[in-house]
Amino acid sequence: MNVLDTVALFGAAALAAPVGLLGVEFLVGGRTAAGVGFLAVAAGLVVGVLYRPDPVDVVGGRALDWLQSDGDDADPESE
Repeated sequence: MNVLDTVALFGAAALAAPVGLLGVEFLVGGRTAAGVGFLAVAAGLVVGVLYRPDPVDVVGGRALDWLQSDGDDADPESE
């Protein structure tokens, strides 16, 4: 993780913290659906920054190949 990734994660956490606290407040207040929704948005912000594809991979087309692969690292021609 380089410095720019760290700054991006810090920014996402700074944006997600108030949303998450609002979700907790709604959960404690009895508004379960809204609380879970806000917590999901906050978690999505942080997880989205952690697992976003590298821009170099997107430009090179490698991210799309990774998304379409079935997860096997074996070469299909070697079977």
